[in-house]
Amino acid sequence: MIQYIEKIEITKDSHPFARAYEKCGFEENGYIEEEFFIHGLADVYGWKDGKRVTELPKNPYVNRILVRRPRIKERFSGNVVVEILNSTSFIDFDRCWVLTWRHMMRNGDIYIGITSKPNVIPALLKFDYQRYRALSWKNPVENPQYTLEEKDLGNMEGASFADTEDGLFWDMLTDLALLLRNPENELLGSYAPYYQYLAGWSQSGAYMIRFVNDFAYGRQLEQPYFDGYFSAGSASTCLPDLNQGYGRTAQKTPRKLKMVREPFMEVHTESENALWGNVEARGRTCFFEDMNYCIYDIPGATHDAKSTMTDYYWNDMDVFAAGIVPVYPGKEICPNDFPYEVAFHTALQLLYEWVREGKRPFEAEPIQTDPDLRNVTDETGNAAGGLRLPFVEVPLCIYHPVCTPMKPDYAFACTLFGYVEHYTRERALNLYGSKEGYLNRFSACLGECIRDGRILPEDEQICMDYAKRKAEEVFGS
Repeated sequence: MIQYIEKIEITKDSHPFARAYEKCGFEENGYIEEEFFIHGLADVYGWKDGKRVTELPKNPYVNRILVRRPRIKERFSGNVVVEILNSTSFIDFDRCWVLTWRHMMRNGDIYIGITSKPNVIPALLKFDYQRYRALSWKNPVENPQYTLEEKDLGNMEGASFADTEDGLFWDMLTDLALLLRNPENELLGSYAPYYQYLAGWSQSGAYMIRFVNDFAYGRQLEQPYFDGYFSAGSASTCLPDLNQGYGRTAQKTPRKLKMVREPFMEVHTESENALWGNVEARGRTCFFEDMNYCIYDIPGATHDAKSTMTDYYWNDMDVFAAGIVPVYPGKEICPNDFPYEVAFHTALQLLYEWVREGKRPFEAEPIQTDPDLRNVTDETGNAAGGLRLPFVEVPLCIYHPVCTPMKPDYAFACTLFGYVEHYTRERALNLYGSKEGYLNRFSACLGECIRDGRILPEDEQICMDYAKRKAEEVFGS
């Protein structure tokens, strides 16, 4: 239950963490960025005889909400995307926003981010103690006696703590969804009516599985909590339980969606299509009353990429102040620069049309894998199958899914961040004859992708600019 909402003012000396206002050009695009604290009461849940029950009712919390919206209502599209902010790096990462902000802003969508785990609060306090000192996910049990060591609490090793409680999140999320259904709500009241979608990246995609399976249909509602779901780069092995005391139960429990009545769009890169338990968790595209699910794999793309992990945060003093320095972790010279944003733009737009018009998205085959769950490559050196885009259909390089650690501490990061191996000039000439020949082939393939809906017409220039850069790198000036 939400008790009250507090707007946190933005001044020249204090602003929201990881602000998008400047780097995404809010002024010229007619957008504003706001931050709110939601004060409320949340139950903590547990299991009894296989059913969800309330173990600790009505526990106070204070959580953080980001809102990015068109300045004037006339520009609003009628789409509100709520992202479960990713906490894996111990800061609030808004990766769904980073992937789709260009499409959302040109469309006129509203974006809302909600903090998903208290492990990010120390970084927020480090960034701006005065601004964030009121945030609270206090464990309602004084001196809790867990059967697990603290490092084993929650869904990820070392990311949950005895003095806070991860399980408060579920009511925070349902409270927010119900608040948004109220046309007079304090966050977006004047913008109603609208469709609302839940989005999550990586660990947050696993949160969505838990939400849909155990909360979305737990009570009778006039409208569902969300009209559609956008799962990006999901890591199903990060599936959280009802409260942190259960530990990492996703290692031994089913992770598949049981039922989803509203459209559910899932998009994977080469990092997650068969790894992180997804080979067990993924469904197949289907359009049934109780299972509306569509999945796309993006060959060539990896979980982290140059555009989203390093370029977006270049000179971001907020992230640096919180103690994080996003870097490419590999020894190889060229980090993966596959422009996978265009695929996520397409998937998000297809979800909008699926929800609003009942238009089913097209189907695409998965990336092909061998018995050891390694992605199979074709004669170009790139992954076979998946959602075929011009970058792998008319390639000038091999997009490798992993890189070699620059130092031992980077070993895990290197499984998420691939690199690019450019073709030699000789190979490119043999394939395309000349730089102009390559660009003509790429342009023709791009046109085909736009016509059949794999790429949005608005992203044509992004794709051609990328192809021209690649042509310069391989063929020379």
